[in-house]
Amino acid sequence: MRKNIMISYFLALLVIFIWSVTFVSTKILLDHLSPTEILFYRYMIAYILFFAASPKIIWPLSLRDEAKFALAGFLGVTLYFLCENFALSFSTASNVSLLVATAPMLTGLVSHFMTKNERITVNFIYGCVFGLAGVFLIVFNGHFVLKLNPVGDMLAIMAALSFAFYSIIIRDLNRAVYSAVVITRKTFFYSLLSLIPLLFTPLFEWDPGVFMIKEVFGNLIFLGVFASALCFLLWNKVIWELGAVKANNLIYLTPPIAMLSASVVLHERITLFAAAGGLLILLGVYLSQKRVPGPEKGSGTAEETE
Repeated sequence: MRKNIMISYFLALLVIFIWSVTFVSTKILLDHLSPTEILFYRYMIAYILFFAASPKIIWPLSLRDEAKFALAGFLGVTLYFLCENFALSFSTASNVSLLVATAPMLTGLVSHFMTKNERITVNFIYGCVFGLAGVFLIVFNGHFVLKLNPVGDMLAIMAALSFAFYSIIIRDLNRAVYSAVVITRKTFFYSLLSLIPLLFTPLFEWDPGVFMIKEVFGNLIFLGVFASALCFLLWNKVIWELGAVKANNLIYLTPPIAMLSASVVLHERITLFAAAGGLLILLGVYLSQKRVPGPEKGSGTAEETE
């Protein structure tokens, strides 16, 4: 059991690292594509990949479970990324980054009131305080000027809240019946389905020529194959093993990893504020992971089936 938990932490860190890099990739694509186009193309690539690996049709086993898949796809993929991307159009990147980083805290609150298996503990509260303080130091980097924008900031909070609900829905799915591959494929399918109405609005413009641009093609492949297909598949497994609250607390590691990546790739200087923020985040993650709030539903050793 301990070996499985260690593997889950390793997979979680791998996912967090890849997701940290996606900010750079998405920023490059925004010069050529709209947020809606990026979202549709990346998840179309991911779904095609899953379908190619297992082309058989996955028939619904129950309407209740199918409704959960549809809700998870809409909340964790469509709504999350649309809110996050469009929030950047109204608010500053610093505000959006800080508010989206509240996802672990919101997951804990939602889980505390909606489930019986994961409760808020003293360690969780301390972890949230240190984690958010660290994120604040890294995002603002010593320039503590908070420019509020109601529309953008509300969209960022909605993104964090939608991911919290997504995590809880995924955690409660029966892994003795559905494998992580099936769950990920189904959520992507319903996400794409929910995006179809947007394809007939000014938010989406079909231009095949844009795929001929090398940086567009390369970044879409990265986002579709690695950041979407691989990462969501692994993250769903991590949620099962660690629980929604403990898994999402690891999202606090995104800012320091992004900071280190920028230092290595872009040669950005790591300031004293950023370094202090990174240490606070590590302390917060350690405290939040120190104790399991309660027994995890579905954390047995039932074999996953396709």
